[in-house]
Amino acid sequence: MAEVRVKKGEELNGLGMMLKEIMDTNLKDQKKYKSVEKLKGSVVIREATSCVAITLHLRQGEIEIQNGDIDKPTAYMEAGFENLAYISSGQISPMKAILTGKLRTKGNPLTLLKLSNITVLK
Repeated sequence: MAEVRVKKGEELNGLGMMLKEIMDTNLKDQKKYKSVEKLKGSVVIREATSCVAITLHLRQGEIEIQNGDIDKPTAYMEAGFENLAYISSGQISPMKAILTGKLRTKGNPLTLLKLSNITVLK
C-alpha cells in the first residue's frame, strides 16, 4: 500500500506532519487508496493565520509532501487552524466548510474532492 513520502532533505512543519499521519493511515484502506491512485498534479494546503503551507505532489499512486507552497498548483485550499483541525478530524465535511466559507479553494474541484478521501479521518 502507498505511503506519503517526504521530499528529500526536508523536515515537515506541524501542518505537514499532521496531514502525513492522517494520509498514511487512510492509505492503508484499499478503497481510499483507489480513490486517489490515478490523481496527477499538485495541491497546496495553507493555514491562513500563520501562512504555514505544504504542497502535495500527486503522481498516479505516489504522493510526495513538502513544506511551503508552489507557484501554480493544480488546486489550492486555505483555512484557519481551527477549521483545518475540524475538517481533518471529520467534525465538519470539506463540502460544508466550502459552502460556509470556512475553507477557501481554487483550482480543480475534483482533485480536492478526491483528495479529501485521504486527508480527513473518517
